[in-house]
Amino acid sequence: MRSTFTLPDGTFISAEPEETSMPAAQFVRSLSFPLDDPPAPLRWLLGEFRLLVNRSIRFALREDLRSRSRLAKAAYSTLSAEHDVHKQYIPSAFEVALAVLKSYRRRVRRGRRTNVPYLRRPMLKAENQSYRLDRETGRLRIPIRGTEGVQLVLPLSTWHRSMLRDPSWGLGSLTVTPDRIVVVVRKAAPDPYAPQAAIALDTNESSLDGVAVGDGEARLVSVPFPGVRVVQATHVRRRRRLARKKANDRRLMRRLLHREGRRERDRVRQRLHRVSKGLVAAAAERRAAIVLEDLRMPQGGGRGRRMRRRLSSWPQGELHRQIAYKAVAAGVPIINVNPAWTSKTCPACGARRRDRVGQDFVCLACDWEMDRQHNAGLNILKSALASNEALARAVRFRPGALRRDVVIPLYDLLAREGAREEPSGVECLAEAA
Repeated sequence: MRSTFTLPDGTFISAEPEETSMPAAQFVRSLSFPLDDPPAPLRWLLGEFRLLVNRSIRFALREDLRSRSRLAKAAYSTLSAEHDVHKQYIPSAFEVALAVLKSYRRRVRRGRRTNVPYLRRPMLKAENQSYRLDRETGRLRIPIRGTEGVQLVLPLSTWHRSMLRDPSWGLGSLTVTPDRIVVVVRKAAPDPYAPQAAIALDTNESSLDGVAVGDGEARLVSVPFPGVRVVQATHVRRRRRLARKKANDRRLMRRLLHREGRRERDRVRQRLHRVSKGLVAAAAERRAAIVLEDLRMPQGGGRGRRMRRRLSSWPQGELHRQIAYKAVAAGVPIINVNPAWTSKTCPACGARRRDRVGQDFVCLACDWEMDRQHNAGLNILKSALASNEALARAVRFRPGALRRDVVIPLYDLLAREGAREEPSGVECLAEAA
């Protein structure tokens, strides 16, 4: 159902796309295009939008406004009279300002040291009713004021054309920065199928370990990604070496460390994309539901400096995010369960151990013994069966049948994707030595 928004001067704005109504569930993708030399009118518009956002932030802080409707009533007339821009940009500036203030207010509530937010980089955000994009030629028109606008031709690749020519993809918001244009496209997500099997996985630093149940059989499975920790350790050594060599030039040191961090994130995400893609494909092939823990990383907790660094660099949130949006796109149901006590509970008798558990979990009540990570996978599956009736009707399993089962990989990523190992300079130097 399309929602509407009316500004104080009577301007009518549709909050949903004009091409298609907003579906109940959808997934989005961003099409990114380089912008080498923006024309002068566009540069002026980016700076003007930045002023709109900063003035909206001051309005919202002064009046303690937290909704777009209240901010529009308080600030729209003033901003509309003082800024000669396309009127649709003012509600977009309100949204950006409120999003920035939401993070700022969260930090203030938690007692963290923070400054009043201020948008420094010029930018523009426009909803799909503000701009015009020719899907065939890539010609983009961005209005400035009245009938005045800027014409740009986006360099469309084969991948861009494959999505823009598909009518099921609707246009979303447009974001423009001095060096990039990002067009958001969205598509209705298919309804999740009724699960006939389940893949319950415990998230660990180097693998996803658990159990796959379906078709009257169950087996212990593992999805390894040890390359992520190798990449992280390699770039930690590189950053330490750069910090020592460039200690006398802090500006150059920060720039090099930022570049090294960006390279690390790209390499880690590439490996996580392979893992999440293969996992969702395996679940869709088996018509299985993916069961994961709803993890929340603890803060502090008396841990040492090294352990805090390891936990802060653990990319479990990014891995779960990738699995979630790819599962939505494929119609694979996702079930999140409470992670409490999954590694310290016996799946056979339900007894809990309150002492420290090593690599193998041994129940002190019934002598159940299993690898701690796969034992957590069994408990995750039991929690999902207890909370999801549809899954409980389709899946039956006995934990005792898996007691001495052999762990197998859920899929062989290297064989399926044909990926190669990516040597780094540090490893090459070590091998040469």
